[in-house]
Formats: sequence, C-alpha cells, structure tokens
Amino acid sequence: MTYCIGIKTNEGLVFASDSRTNAGLDNVNIYSKMFTHDVGDRTIVMVTSGNLGTSQAVYKSVEKDLKSSSGIINLNTCKDFEQIASYVGGLNIKHSSPQGINTDDVLLGSTFIIGGQIKGQKPELYLIYPQGNYIRPADSKPYLVIGEVKYGKPILDRVIKPDVSIGDASRCALISMDSTLKSDLTVGPPIDFAIYKKDENKLASLKCLSLNDEDYSKVCNTWSEGIFKVFDTFPRFDWED
Repeated sequence: MTYCIGIKTNEGLVFASDSRTNAGLDNVNIYSKMFTHDVGDRTIVMVTSGNLGTSQAVYKSVEKDLKSSSGIINLNTCKDFEQIASYVGGLNIKHSSPQGINTDDVLLGSTFIIGGQIKGQKPELYLIYPQGNYIRPADSKPYLVIGEVKYGKPILDRVIKPDVSIGDASRCALISMDSTLKSDLTVGPPIDFAIYKKDENKLASLKCLSLNDEDYSKVCNTWSEGIFKVFDTFPRFDWED
C-alpha cells in the first residue's frame, strides 16, 4: 500500500509520498511514487497509489508521449490542468485494462493526485480515480490524500485551511506522513517531498527524505514531544489520586 498527500494553499502546493511497495511480508521493496515535470511554462507533480504495474505504465506513457514528435497529446500540449487530468485519466483506464486479462477478477487500478501550475493560470490540484474521472478538493478542506489515509488524515483536518501558510502546510504533511508510518507497516520511507510556490514556475524544493533527515526529524520529534507536554497539562479526574 502507500500514502500520498497533496495540499493546496493560497501560497502554493505541497506533495508527499512514501516509497514502500508491499506484495506480502516477504516481498517488500522501495519504489518512488512521485513524478515531476518542471519545464517551460508549467510545473506538474503527480503521486500515485494502487496497482504498481498500472502506475509505472502510466508514468512510462507520460514520459514516452513527452518525447514523441508525432503531435500526440502530452503534458506540454495540454492547455490547462483539467485537460491534464483527463489525459492522465485516459492513460489510467488504458493501463488498468491490459488485453488478455479479466479485470473483473483482478484489481489493477491506480489513483493519482496531480497538481501544479501553468503560467498565467491558477495553481490546481486534482484527484484522478481508476475509472479515469477526477475531482478537485473542497474549498473548505483544500487537500487530497490517497492510500492508507486513516492515520494521517486527522491532523490535516485540524490544520489545513486555504489560508494556512505553505510552511505550516509542509510541516503538517510531514507529521501526517509520520503518523501513518508509525501505525501502518505497509507505508514506509524514504519520503518524496515537493514544494511549489505560486507563480514561481519551478519547484521550490524537491527532496527524498529519510527518517534521519534533519528537516523530517526536527518537525516530527518536536510534534511528539509537544503531545506529551500537552498531556501533562490536562486537568485531573476527580477519581485520580
């Protein structure tokens, strides 16, 4: 399984994804689930959860289409992010239904979060389903999560609002990922972490974080220490000594 996050703030976008692939307890591997395209007038980031073969096939098709000179649609020719979402959704359907395989008996679908900005347009964030359709996040909760969402979502619900700073959104994403890593063995490091600031037309930061990385450990350790400090300040029950 996996856990991926996409956050949209007034200042920009934050993306995070784990790198664990799991086909059983004796078959655990590492594979990046993030794709970035930071060229010309557009910056695009994708993260994915679901069938690894489908996700790899979609990413390979995206790369192949970018290199093609036949005039076919690709990330560079899409006029806006809705068209990009439709394009990736079409590839998702194509690779979820390979010829000769009965997909009624096998789960081959993948889910994607895709976001970024095309120069002259607003930053965008979309979730693309295995069926190829897509949605934007709600204005009141401007984030998307896929994969093992139940452990990391509560902190996002409390913190992420449209006016949250991109720095706080980034710290929240790391805490959300850390909460999931501690509670779910199917989610694991390293963590791909990308930051895009509005109208800069390039990624502000792109890192692959280990659990010992200074940025990661400082945030998560401070969070853990803060939780214990808050617990120490709770009022006592009347039945406690």
